[in-house]
Amino acid sequence: MAPKQKEVCLACGKAFGKDYSVQCAICGLWIHLKPCSGISDEHFKYLEEQAKATGSAYWACRSCMNYSQAITQKVKVIEKDIESLKGDVKENKTGVQRVENTIEEMKRQMEKNRLELEKKIDNCKAEMREEWREREIRRKNLVFHRIEEPEDGVRAGEERRKQDLDRLKIILETIGLVGMETEIKACRRIGERSEEARPIIVVMKTEEAKKRILEEARKLRGTEFEEVGIVPDLTNEQRREEAELLEEAERRNQTMRTEDEISKNVKWLVVGPRGEKRLIRGIERERGGPYRGRGGARGTVRRGSYQYQPPNQNRQQRDRYSYQYQPQNLTRQQRDQLSRKRTMTDREVEVEEVMETATQSPPAKR
Repeated sequence: MAPKQKEVCLACGKAFGKDYSVQCAICGLWIHLKPCSGISDEHFKYLEEQAKATGSAYWACRSCMNYSQAITQKVKVIEKDIESLKGDVKENKTGVQRVENTIEEMKRQMEKNRLELEKKIDNCKAEMREEWREREIRRKNLVFHRIEEPEDGVRAGEERRKQDLDRLKIILETIGLVGMETEIKACRRIGERSEEARPIIVVMKTEEAKKRILEEARKLRGTEFEEVGIVPDLTNEQRREEAELLEEAERRNQTMRTEDEISKNVKWLVVGPRGEKRLIRGIERERGGPYRGRGGARGTVRRGSYQYQPPNQNRQQRDRYSYQYQPQNLTRQQRDQLSRKRTMTDREVEVEEVMETATQSPPAKR
């Protein structure tokens, strides 16, 4: 193929005449066959045959050959990098798939946990409703312990209940509640018969009657019914809560008391009537005699349970630490009348106030 008239040889820069010339397949420039291109006669003959057979012949000048070799090396490097990237992409794709699978598993687990949580919440609500229903049922109930069983010869249930009611009537009269048996709505023994007397559940008509009996239960001390215990009818949950309060008080006393509190005998105590117990900080006092009445537990502050008096105090000062403290300037008759009017709650508040006062102003050490 002859070059155009405007073309010049890429080697010598001269125009082409009638001499043979060859075009570079890469840059497209022309070059004199001899002596510029350095192509032998055999090579040129081969290029002619190739052009006749295929319509084109491939030949590249030296510059393009050097450039193409450099490009080829770079292409090989790029191809190697591409293969490496393909491996990384494949590995990343596998990792992404694992992450997606993990996410799906977490979604399934979260859904499972959500359903389980909803089920537990529903169960808790049902248990709470049942607990409140049970507490409402027992709100007017009392439990009498250690009351002698009816005679063995009495088999009829009605006759046995009548004997239990007669004994309850005598006990109520003993503590000064004459006629209170009319406030009893129902009574029954609970548990299986054994050598020990079974407790009696007593259902009162009003909650006021129940509170009145609990307030006067302390009067059983010193009577033939001293061993009889009268306590509120608590649910299993209430008993469990009281046990946990005692454990919490014990834990705090072992881990939270300072050396100063130990020296002053200040500790955590469980106080209050059964079913209404709570934790307070106060001074534990020495116990008095046995107690029967609203019930309590070891380590708790109960009405009349502690008779501690601070040392080095005159009588008037000691009265402030007594749970039977009376306002001054009152006659003995007025003090007795005021004492009879106090409720159990008033007495418990008084005990707490005394303990707080003793905590802030501790007695002198012996």
